[in-house]
Amino acid sequence: MTKKKQKKAFTIIEFMIAMTFLAVLLMGIATVTMRILEIYRKGLSMRAINATGRDILNDLSRTIASSPIVENINPTAADSTKNITGDDILKVYRNYYNESTMLYNEKNVQAGGVFCTGSYSYIWNTAPAIKMAREDSSYISSLFRIKVGDEENYYKFARIPDTSRKACERSDEDSMNLKSKVTEVSDKRDIVSLISDDDADLALYDFVILPATQNNKTGQIFYSGMFILATIRGGVNVLTNGDFCTGSEIMYSNNVESTNQEFNYCAVNKFNFAMRATGESHNADQYGER
Repeated sequence: MTKKKQKKAFTIIEFMIAMTFLAVLLMGIATVTMRILEIYRKGLSMRAINATGRDILNDLSRTIASSPIVENINPTAADSTKNITGDDILKVYRNYYNESTMLYNEKNVQAGGVFCTGSYSYIWNTAPAIKMAREDSSYISSLFRIKVGDEENYYKFARIPDTSRKACERSDEDSMNLKSKVTEVSDKRDIVSLISDDDADLALYDFVILPATQNNKTGQIFYSGMFILATIRGGVNVLTNGDFCTGSEIMYSNNVESTNQEFNYCAVNKFNFAMRATGESHNADQYGER
């Protein structure tokens, strides 16, 4: 009499244990993969910020180095015997740097500004102002804009030729306010956009030029300042301490926080600079031939 061979197989319990183990393994692989993608995205954002920041610094360095000496850029250097007041310094300061502010998260932050070197001028709008304009097109009229013919456009950060410092003109002699937020150029090719509208979607959150200092013998001007460059996406809040990527963002139209699904794209960096202008003097009697 032959004995039948028993077929071996997994029991239901063994099968369930194996499936549970496989599910946990797959979940672990998926989690690691997602984390790697998050790090990769953040890396791409930071790489874009660093590259753009270097380009801005290089452009500022070239422009400032070749910009002309201005006799009244620092009233102390122009006349050291005069009793200089804070209003005197501010009045001169607004000849080459001005900004506008807006309410952001219940605090006033920079919305945009202009910096006039005497050879070229820089015009910018910050991320809060740009986001406001994207949500409400009527807000575009409040942004700094560049006009060519009948066409007006706003830029994240742009350079234009402006030897007369037209972009920094004030409304009248005693006012600290700009004459206009619109600066005209004759040719669109004169506009150099230093922050592109690519997938990284970067923008300035602050750009500050400190009151310049000037050597009263040589007339050389020293500019110093800083700018914060970051992604528009990711709920960036430069007013917080620690991690500026909050994961939520203010809806400016109704001031309601909403969850931001693009937190992984968030990246922030701050750049400081100090640069010297050594261009030709307009007053040979004061500073001598160069």
